[in-house]
Amino acid sequence: MADVYTPRTLAAEMACSERHVRNLIASGQLRAFRFGGKLLRIPKDAVEEFIECQNTVSGSSEEDGAPSDTSRANDSAVRLVRLTR
Repeated sequence: MADVYTPRTLAAEMACSERHVRNLIASGQLRAFRFGGKLLRIPKDAVEEFIECQNTVSGSSEEDGAPSDTSRANDSAVRLVRLTR
């Protein structure tokens, strides 16, 4: 596992889109920093924090059957945990 990720490399690890990773960063759910003013980088510990937070979120009832944003993020976190073991 790398010490830092780009949105693209993390998206590949999480089996989600790069846009989803960027949305997680924009919403504050995933910590990142700018390198050189433009390039986004996500530290390994931020990914671990995200996974930990997603694993502690209790499942909400989804009456309409459509997955919520939380459950999609949790699914991505679960996939990432499997990849890092």
